[in-house]
Amino acid sequence: MIDYDQTLLESTRTHRDRLTAAFVHGEQRDRRTVNNNLRRLTGSIILGAVICAACLGTGFVLNIIQTQREDKAVAAFRSAVAGNPIPPGDDLIEDEESGYLLDTATFELIDPRTGFVVDPATGWATDPQGRTVDTRTGWYVDPRTGHYTDPDTGVTIDPETLEVVDSESDQTGTDPTGTGTDRTGTDEKE
Repeated sequence: MIDYDQTLLESTRTHRDRLTAAFVHGEQRDRRTVNNNLRRLTGSIILGAVICAACLGTGFVLNIIQTQREDKAVAAFRSAVAGNPIPPGDDLIEDEESGYLLDTATFELIDPRTGFVVDPATGWATDPQGRTVDTRTGWYVDPRTGHYTDPDTGVTIDPETLEVVDSESDQTGTDPTGTGTDRTGTDEKE
């Protein structure tokens, strides 16, 4: 049989204990919070994404500025070289057939843009470092293979197929600029 008095006393004691605990420790939802770090995790992910986007945007903008600065410098150099060719003068006369200057003392063709002596058969010149240069493009030429190397980027191409070539220079260990030295700095002909 159910003892109603005992049930009433127990429920009153439980109610009194709850009221005392609430008075001493605060509301029940404040005391029994589930400490899940879901809010922290979400906030950290959002903050990380914002920081990554800021870094990516900063890097992108700085890269664009650097590229524009480099392009401007290269364009200024090329326009300065093209705008100040060697004029015909004392021993130099313009060769009508090739457009180069002919040195009447040595009978050598000279490129008016660079001042390099030009081989009349190939139209190539040799710069002061000993590299073969195509005076029409300003690119280095490997006379052995005929491949051209961009002096700005170092990319080597085959002018007949217009494809980038790097496997031959990697296999032979030669310098694609045509200086006659391998990667160790020793002369290939030794």
